[in-house]
Order: sequence, then C-alpha cells, then structure tokens
Amino acid sequence: MQDLPLNGLGFFFDDNPNPMWVYEISSLRILKVNKAATASYGYTDEEFLALTIRDLRESTEFKVLDDYLGQKNISDLKGIAHAGIWKHRSKNGSLIYAEINSHDITFNHLACRIVVAADVSEKIRYQEEAKLREQELVWIKNSLEALINNTEDQIWSVDKEIRYVYMNQAYRNKIAQLTGVEPKAGDYSYQHTGYNNEIINTWTNYYSRALKGEIYSIINESVDPDTQDLLSFEISFNPIYNEKGEITGIGCFARNITQRLKSEKAIIDQNERLRHIASLTSHELRRPVASMLGLIAIMDRVNFFNPDNKEIIEHLLTVGNEIDEVIRLIVDKTFINHDNSPDKYQAP
Repeated sequence: MQDLPLNGLGFFFDDNPNPMWVYEISSLRILKVNKAATASYGYTDEEFLALTIRDLRESTEFKVLDDYLGQKNISDLKGIAHAGIWKHRSKNGSLIYAEINSHDITFNHLACRIVVAADVSEKIRYQEEAKLREQELVWIKNSLEALINNTEDQIWSVDKEIRYVYMNQAYRNKIAQLTGVEPKAGDYSYQHTGYNNEIINTWTNYYSRALKGEIYSIINESVDPDTQDLLSFEISFNPIYNEKGEITGIGCFARNITQRLKSEKAIIDQNERLRHIASLTSHELRRPVASMLGLIAIMDRVNFFNPDNKEIIEHLLTVGNEIDEVIRLIVDKTFINHDNSPDKYQAP
C-alpha cells in the first residue's frame, strides 16, 4: 500500500468532527492526531505523539486490548475493522466511551492503522440511566407485587366486560376456597361454576354501578365453607379511568372486618351492661340504702339495749339482704358474657 499523505486530506482527517489518529501497528505509538482528538482528550499534539493507544486506557483495560489485538492478528488485518465501544480516559481523567473503527494504511513508510473514535459517551450514559430506571421500575413492581400478595386483603380488577384483569394471591385463594376453582385473568368475574344466579345478578349490579362512575363500599357476607364461621367483608368499588377520562374497568378491594364487627358489638354490649348497672345503682340500690340510713337515724344509739332497737335491727337485716341482691345483679351484668355473635352474612 502506498504511503498516505494525510496532510492533503483536509476535512477527512484534520477537520473531521470525530477524533481521529494514526498509530503504528508494531509499537502502538500514536503518530498523528486531528483537532477533534486534541479537543476531546485534552492533550496537545506533542503530548498525543508521546502516547501509545494503550495510554488512552486504564491499566485494567490493557489485557482486554492485548487480547483483542491478538485475536484480530492486527498486523495482518486488512480493510475496515469495527472494534466496538471502548472505555478511554482523557488527560483530566474523565471517562470517554469511544466507538472505534479503523483501517490499515501506510504512513511515513510505516505499517499503521487510521482510527475514527466517535464519542458515544452521551448515548452510553443515556442507555445506562435507562437501564437503571428500568431496574428501579422492576424493583418497585416486584416490591409492590410482594406487598400486594403478602396481604390478607383481597385485591382485584376487572375490565368493562367484567373480565378479570388482575388478582392478588389472597383473592385467588379465597375464590378457590369458596368455589373449588381458581380464577384466571380473562375469566368473567362471578360468572362461573360455584355461584348461583342470585349471586351472579348481585355482583353484576355491583360492577354496573362502578362502571357508571360510582365510588362506593358494601358489606358482603358469607359462611366459611371449611369452618362454618360467619365472615364479613367490606368491599370498595373504584372506577378506573384512562388518560381520556373514560372508564376502562373497576378496581376492587375487600377487607375482612369480621373481628372488627365482633369488637364493635362487644363494645355495644358492654355499654348496654353499663347502662343496666347505672340503672340498678340509681334506682334499685338507692332505695334500700335510703331505708338503711333512715333506720340508722331513728335508732337509739345512746341506749343500745332499748327494746325499740330490736325491731329496727331486724329491718336493717332485711334492707341488707335487699342491698346484697342488688349487688349480685350488678356483678351479673358486669361479668356474665352475653351472646355477641354477629348476624349471619356472606363473604366475597
């Protein structure tokens, strides 16, 4: 190959917007650089000509470069070589991602290669940032999925045709327990084996209300098929809108409130007992206490053996028994449990 006169190539080399250089194949010394190379890497022409192509890389990259040159048998490589993207370091230590393409030439009677090192740093950084964002989104999705599937609350959504779009594991398990069939995405909600027409019509009405834009909650009731316990669920229906403001489906959330209802009923029962106690105290207990105070007031406390005191003491014993009976009733109202089981209901 004839010696290539680079000085006469103008825009092709000196004024090319991409960094370019020529290096000797045997020594890897850089023999010539263009203006874009000195501008991108920060070296002067003289500093560049004191470097080899290894010096543009970190020491950790030397083996990778040597392996590449050996595999490509660079001394005998002819024509264009697409080397891919490499990490370079500028004079100030900043990282440059360079997409390397080269071609064999003869320069100053030496076997060389001319290199075009297109700076793709921004492209690579964008790709890395996009990858990090994607990884973050995957992590968030997995975290939310784990959170949703580790709750006992039941979460599901349906489209406008009342077909399942999403179901968490708690909902799948509950439906499978109630019907013997685990629901799948695409199935019609509450319109398969295991539900009678009454339940299907009821749920069709629930979904229709939400598809018309209504946000509301219901208390749904059923009997656990395994334990026969009465269960109660609070279910909320929320329309799902697209960016145009159109309703595309319904998001549903069901929470088991059986224990909460039991606790609320226990509080109501307790308050009722307290009212009974207050009534007994204010009416039943006050009367014998007033009688006792009246008897004590007329007792001859100076002459205790006054015959009239005997009759008063007998009345005091009678009043004491009345007070004891009232106290027993108060104790009964306070500590004896009443039947506080909830009314019969169905779960979703």
